[in-house]
Amino acid sequence: MKTRIHFAPNYFYNPTHPITVALIGVGGTGSLMLARLARIDYALRQVGHPGLHVIAYDSDKVEPNNVGRQLYTVSDIGEYKVVNAVCKVNMTFGLQWEGIPMDALPDSEDVRANIIITCVDIASFRVQLAQSIRQPHKGSDYANGYYWLDLGNSRNTGQFVLGTLFNEERKMEREDFEMVDKLKNIIDFFPDLDAHDTPNLQGAGCAYSDKLNEQSLFINDVLVAHASDCLFRLLYHKQIQKHGAFVNLESGKVNSIGV
Repeated sequence: MKTRIHFAPNYFYNPTHPITVALIGVGGTGSLMLARLARIDYALRQVGHPGLHVIAYDSDKVEPNNVGRQLYTVSDIGEYKVVNAVCKVNMTFGLQWEGIPMDALPDSEDVRANIIITCVDIASFRVQLAQSIRQPHKGSDYANGYYWLDLGNSRNTGQFVLGTLFNEERKMEREDFEMVDKLKNIIDFFPDLDAHDTPNLQGAGCAYSDKLNEQSLFINDVLVAHASDCLFRLLYHKQIQKHGAFVNLESGKVNSIGV
């Protein structure tokens, strides 16, 4: 049986500008993802790659129950999450990334980027986004869509899925592996995802103890580690064999999704 491999689009082999990323949501998952993106950017630049340029969106402000569970401290309370988080990585790594203190709209220019990353609780947003990017934008290199990376979790479980937005005619006949161009996105796997927008799954408590009961303290960390590694492999090695995974902290299992 041949090994199935997905190769990055042609543009990723010699980009003329930093790969643009639209990061939607900088809460429990998104704030951690932002920090990982900064590390990815730094690593890529060390090998001559132009790196990443991230524009992040979130209208929420830091609340007391975010401290310790997200990438915020007590002194951050009351500030816009996205402005606070982006300023931190900009100062640390000398970047000029952008933080927009507004919610991104699934059918707007907010989601015009080479890579879209969604770290949102609202499943209906992801369903609407899937519809709006069905026909990817084609224009400037900055706005051309290539991938959609979605991360989501409940109390002890989570998943990430990297789906393709591009179509390139590429033919490669090899005896040792099978080339896979199209990668399914989260909606391809779960067409009824918006049915999961319920308090039982998303949580309804406001106290810190409520949040810890509703969601494991480290589910976001584990999920982001796997998702960012997948993204780094794609950008650095230009190929991946896995494009997602299901994580379960209770069982300690990670079930990968092959391309």
